[in-house]
Amino acid sequence: MSEILRKTVKALAEAGYQLEAEALAALQTLAETFNPEDLARSLFKLLEERKPSTPFIDASLVLEAAERLETPSEVEVLRAEPTGKPSFKPLAKEYEAEVRVVRDPTGQLKSKGELENFLQYFRDRFERLRRLLLQRLDCRDASTLGEALSAPQGSKVKFACMVSEKVSRGAKVFLRVEDLEASATVLVQPSAQNPRIAEKASAILLDQVICVSAVRLGGDLFLAEDLMLPEIPYHKPSTAEPPLSALLISDLHVGSKIFEAELFGRLLAWLRGELGGGRLQEEAGKVKYVVVAGDLVDGVGVYPEQERELETADIYLQYEQAAALLEKLPDYISLIIIPGNHDACRRALPQPAISREYAEPLYRRGGLLLLGNPALVKLHGVSFLLHHGRSLEDVLASLPEAGHEDPVKSMVALLRGRHLAPVYGQRTPLAPEPCDWLVVEEVPDFYHAGHIHIYGQTVYRGVRLVNSGCWQGQTSYQQRLGVTPTPGTAALVNLQKATVTPLDFKTSEVFHYP
Repeated sequence: MSEILRKTVKALAEAGYQLEAEALAALQTLAETFNPEDLARSLFKLLEERKPSTPFIDASLVLEAAERLETPSEVEVLRAEPTGKPSFKPLAKEYEAEVRVVRDPTGQLKSKGELENFLQYFRDRFERLRRLLLQRLDCRDASTLGEALSAPQGSKVKFACMVSEKVSRGAKVFLRVEDLEASATVLVQPSAQNPRIAEKASAILLDQVICVSAVRLGGDLFLAEDLMLPEIPYHKPSTAEPPLSALLISDLHVGSKIFEAELFGRLLAWLRGELGGGRLQEEAGKVKYVVVAGDLVDGVGVYPEQERELETADIYLQYEQAAALLEKLPDYISLIIIPGNHDACRRALPQPAISREYAEPLYRRGGLLLLGNPALVKLHGVSFLLHHGRSLEDVLASLPEAGHEDPVKSMVALLRGRHLAPVYGQRTPLAPEPCDWLVVEEVPDFYHAGHIHIYGQTVYRGVRLVNSGCWQGQTSYQQRLGVTPTPGTAALVNLQKATVTPLDFKTSEVFHYP
């Protein structure tokens, strides 16, 4: 531990605060990425504002202090104005693309939808997530559920299991859990030792794999003392050597009557160096990659009476129009696209790449990479987990604290459980593949999703999360839900610094840099 961190811990103790073990570990890890003095100041300022009722500081407060360093309070505002014919010399043109596909389900999907496929799928999911759980120091001694059931009444046990049911009764939560051989019931209620355990239980999604530390009460009933998710470890993101950037967007919905063509045209003009000057133009010239997280087109027959909201009711023509738009990107920019639930692709996850059968015009563009959903790629050594995000709806329906207005909260919930679509049988259809492609086995540097149509970004345990909003106006469905989308915002990722800057193309004073 550095001298600055030692002084920070001492100062916290003198102020009456005590760092929990996970908070101390987070502080040490984050000090490798952030200036330790800045991190300490941010933490003290946060404590001064919050005045927490408990003297114990948990990891979430430390992470929030770090996130504040990611989000500048004072920014330079650059006007986006037509520049005429400037001498635009993009730096990105001088570098070759370096794209490595780490995981892509395209061409590897084998499910026939038979009963045995489902059994194999859930066995594979359970084993993969159980292995991730056992990597936690506090879960390494976890046994099987069968061994826990055979323990003497009143003894302390710890086991890995999948949650099949969740029932809340007042302050109590009952979890029905199972593993490959047995099933049981876990009673969760607040205690002096763990007053927030019921909150933990409420945040658990169905079909998630967790570790339960409990006391055996008798029969198949356990009293929970703690509940642990697989969680992601604290992560220091990789960075690229050259000063290049990636632009993250999603949910264009080309073919819709409310596709924001003018806003998207401004984005294309900026990338070509035709909009903005000075630093704005300089940043445009650093963009080497554009990454689209699904729903490139609005599709056909995706929901009842969709044809009323379509400008183009032919799926082939929609892709032709999308390809014509993307042809306006500079040719030195590499384009990466995954499908969403509106694209011409199977609905069930994992999805293969958008097929040539429907999107032939797309395939004509050089520097294009079409991948499945989800996918993991590395751009100049920086890893991006790409996921359209339909399963975020399942999280929104299950967690009271999650909301459409802050989509990254739901993304954090998926990362903590190390699975991109844990809930089976709700809004997100899942195909029973022999291998569960939705388990997050490798912690990414960036996690990019869309679907919710509201821009959001945060940092969780060192992972940069971005939900890149949309390029479509408010749909009738969103009006009924009271959801207001945020079209026209893209995320600019500095690969050399691992930072994210939102670019809002709706007004002229929209480009904010720290």
